[in-house]
Amino acid sequence: MQFIIALQISLVGLAYGQFLPSFTNLSPYRNLIERRFTGFTNWIDCNSRLPVLFYYFADRDRGDYPRPSSFKLDPQVSYSCQQKSTSSYNGGASYDRGHMVTANHMDSNPQSILDSNYMTNIAPQTGVLNKGAWLFVEEMIECIRDVNPLRVYGGIVMGNDASNDIFLGSHGVPTPDWFWKIVENTVTGDVIAYLMPNNFEPYRDRVDRYLTTIKDIENKSGFIFSNFNDFQRNKLHTKSWSIPPGCDYS
Repeated sequence: MQFIIALQISLVGLAYGQFLPSFTNLSPYRNLIERRFTGFTNWIDCNSRLPVLFYYFADRDRGDYPRPSSFKLDPQVSYSCQQKSTSSYNGGASYDRGHMVTANHMDSNPQSILDSNYMTNIAPQTGVLNKGAWLFVEEMIECIRDVNPLRVYGGIVMGNDASNDIFLGSHGVPTPDWFWKIVENTVTGDVIAYLMPNNFEPYRDRVDRYLTTIKDIENKSGFIFSNFNDFQRNKLHTKSWSIPPGCDYS
């Protein structure tokens, strides 16, 4: 008989004054490290050497510090739990060093934007996804956070497709099959969720194809969040939130 051990994680109160989500871990990731950065938190799976879950609070944009030009290993995490290289992903297909937490949402603080370029915030992501549907959602958050504060959750689903695991030799990591993101409006209580394939289809104009429910993400990721009610968990949008006119994307 196979027993599933549910790891309950409930943490409240970050140094920068925001809560951390409470969740039950039914995912395949059994060797998680919690890494609290300045402005966001990632959970890193030591076995896969990848960040598999992240959270941050996105309020009004108050700065425009420049993004670092280089990627670095994280000095606060054992190198045995990180990618073996900071170099670009070279493997015959177009993959980017994709940010879990985008640098643009961390540009109000020089340390936060520096932290966002550590490899403990990076995963192999197709250029189509990184510059397409994933970027659209980042821009949507960038604009709406100036109106209402947002809570942003996200992560990866590894899946069973071994054909894209082309960076095991160079970086020591498999390639995620899916990226997901949940955005919660802290004023209205509305939530919107996306599950995007890490392939060469999720262009920007296809973003609404990947709308889903929190319940679906929980089922696929194995991370079950305790801070959403049943209405939020089953809410399915058919269109992305509208970006306010005149938004400054910087």
